[in-house]
Amino acid sequence: MDNSQLTDEELIKRVEELAGDLRTKTVELVESLVELDERKLYFGNHCSLFEYCVFHLKMSDGAAYRRIRAARAFQAYPPVKPLLRSGQLSLESLAMLHPFLNDADAGTLVAQAAGMRVWEVERLVAPRRTEAPRRDVVRFVPAPTPDIARVAEIAPPTDASLFDVATNAAAPSPMAAPAPPASPDVRIAFTADAAFFMLMREAQAAMRHKYPDGRLDGVFRDALKALLKKKRPWAS
Repeated sequence: MDNSQLTDEELIKRVEELAGDLRTKTVELVESLVELDERKLYFGNHCSLFEYCVFHLKMSDGAAYRRIRAARAFQAYPPVKPLLRSGQLSLESLAMLHPFLNDADAGTLVAQAAGMRVWEVERLVAPRRTEAPRRDVVRFVPAPTPDIARVAEIAPPTDASLFDVATNAAAPSPMAAPAPPASPDVRIAFTADAAFFMLMREAQAAMRHKYPDGRLDGVFRDALKALLKKKRPWAS
C-alpha cells in the first residue's frame, strides 16, 4: 500500500490498525514462546530459550529478554495478557512486574501499573526490591575502536588483509592514516531520591530541543557548566 496516496483520516486509521495488530501479534508470539519453552523445543541447537530467540529468531538481546520475561509473566499471572494486548501494559513494564507477580497482592499491583509509563512502573515496584542501592560509581571504559568498515572503505582490503581482519589481527593499510589514540569514556552511576529524578526528567524535557534523544550526558554537562559559570565566573 502506498501511504502517500491515503487521506489524513485513512492514514491515521491505518496506523492505529497496524499498532493494534502489532500488539496482538506480540501477545500471540509470547504465548507461543510459553508453549515452546514448556516443550523445550529449542534444545539440541540452543542451550536456552534466550539463545534460541537471539540466534534463531534474530531478535536483539533486549527484545528477547522482554519477551521471555513476558512469557514468564503470562505463566505467573495470566490476567496480564489482555492488558498487554490493549496496550495498557508494555513489554518493558511487564518485565519489571514479573518478579512480583507471585506476591499475594499481584492483582492490586497489576491494576495500579495498568496505563502507567515505564518509569512510573519502575517507581511503583521500587519499594519491593530487596537489593541494596548502588554506591556512586565512576569507571573508565575503553574508547571506541576504529570503524573497520570505514577503513575498508578508504582502502579496499587485499586477500591478506581480509585474513588479518578475520583473525582479529591489525592489518596495516598504506592508504589509511593511523588514528590518534582516543581518550577513554567514563561510566557514572549513582543513587538519588525521587525529587532528583523528577528534576532530571524536567531538565530532559527542557533540553529536548538540543538533545532530542534525551541523552543525560549532554543535559548534565550543560547544567554543570551553568553552575560553574554562576559560582566561579572568573574561571576559564
